[in-house]
Amino acid sequence: MLNRISINNYALIDELSIDFKNGFTSITGETGAGKSILISALGLILGERVEMKAIANIDKKCIVEGEFNITNYNLENFFVKNDLDYINPTFIRREITSSGRTRSFVNDTPVSLSLLKSLRSFLIDIHSQHQTLLLNSQDYQLKLVDKYCNHFDLELQFKSEFKSYINQKNKLDELVENEKQMSREFDYKKFLLDELNDAKLTLDDKLIEEELNKLENFEEIQQKLNQILKISETGDMSVSSLLSNIVVTLDSIRKNDLSIDTLNSRFNSIWIEFKDCISELENLSSNYNVDFSLRDLLSLQERFSLINKLLQKHRVHSIEDLLTIQSNLLIEIENHLNIDSSIELLKKDCEKAFENASKTAKKITKNRLNVLPKIERKLHSLLASLGMPNALVKITSNSFDKLNIKGYEYFTIYFSSNKGVKPMEISNIASGGELSRLMLCFKYILARKTNLPTIIFDEIDSGVSGKIAHKMADLMTQMSNSMQVISITHLPQVAAKGSVHLLVSKLESLKKEQTIIKELSPDERIYELAKMLSGKSITNSSLSNAKDLLNT
Repeated sequence: MLNRISINNYALIDELSIDFKNGFTSITGETGAGKSILISALGLILGERVEMKAIANIDKKCIVEGEFNITNYNLENFFVKNDLDYINPTFIRREITSSGRTRSFVNDTPVSLSLLKSLRSFLIDIHSQHQTLLLNSQDYQLKLVDKYCNHFDLELQFKSEFKSYINQKNKLDELVENEKQMSREFDYKKFLLDELNDAKLTLDDKLIEEELNKLENFEEIQQKLNQILKISETGDMSVSSLLSNIVVTLDSIRKNDLSIDTLNSRFNSIWIEFKDCISELENLSSNYNVDFSLRDLLSLQERFSLINKLLQKHRVHSIEDLLTIQSNLLIEIENHLNIDSSIELLKKDCEKAFENASKTAKKITKNRLNVLPKIERKLHSLLASLGMPNALVKITSNSFDKLNIKGYEYFTIYFSSNKGVKPMEISNIASGGELSRLMLCFKYILARKTNLPTIIFDEIDSGVSGKIAHKMADLMTQMSNSMQVISITHLPQVAAKGSVHLLVSKLESLKKEQTIIKELSPDERIYELAKMLSGKSITNSSLSNAKDLLNT
């Protein structure tokens, strides 16, 4: 149950802390005093979206914290599963900075908004004013039936299985589409692969351009090499003879001068290096003669032309790229040849996933259909206690065209408030007051079924008369015997039933308006109820009526 809520810098609240007790708490106050602020602030710590315009002072952080008693509500597994400290009381805090950044905490552990929303379903049900209109919604009607079934784990299992089925189906659809696309492109891709295979590409083909350049310039290269060899080796004035004479001459006089000895060593090194270079030149010249005699220049040119055409055709720049394309084409073609077996395997997986989801969905269907008569009987009884003895509620099951995330069926609630009148869809026939009573009845039976700690009603009594308000308040009082009930109301008949009465008012100062909330004493309650009965002019009669309401 909700023990306390603390609010800082939110809407008309600078700083406020409110303690709540078990049982039935009524909250009243004039329109505009700020009753809805309490609901909005509570919504923040339970994962609702932040309205930045509600932050009172944008230069300060907004902090809302709730303290909850979680004993005896079987929440330990939830806390352990989500790595949270299971502590009683548990504190949930939401912080909003001026930039709009929010942080959420459970017992000082940072958590996501989705986790807050999950935790909310175990802690509190906030019935906002617009929620009564949701009773007309097909989705909400289904949600009501499922809540009564109380098969939460089964719903989670089904949603997981159905999502698995959808994932498998999407994979299958994608593979089938790929197969169609590949079939259209298969012949062309096979042609491309054959063309690359016939080319017999290797990484050695990278050297063709270099080889071709050498062969195409063979005569010039050969001539220059021979010219160098001639200069180096032929005649008395050849480089070889000159270097040899220098080395011999220096060697003959090196003993007489150490500096000459050093020069002699250097020239010896030059002579040795020169002879080595000449040897390599001779080998290179010899190789050119042999290579040109063995290679077919025309064949090499054709090879080079073929590779260039393939590079241009595939819009790449290297042999490596062509080899990668060749490898990928081979994989695609092999995959296409094996795709039928892959499709068959995926079909079996898809069928198995659907079978699992369908099996669980049928269990859910059975649960849903079994509870419909029970819900109808309870609603008839409760509506009779709320001044509608002839009310008739019929919940019908309707099948979807195919299995979806909601299961196999949805529900339609038919309603008639008068004897002899055929029930019609509530969206077409029920008045505001009738919808309010019907919603309260649903909340009553669901609260008793789900062991929910706290329920908050925000003017669920809207559109009903004083006599019916009495009866609705009695129903809320019954609910408060097993859970915490908080009701925001404009009706004195409902306010008087609360074991605790909180008054929301607006304090005006020179700087700004402030919302304040206080628990009323017995005398203050009489005065407030009298004001609600007669307006601002409080009379002895209204005071007497207020006392009667409290004693009823």
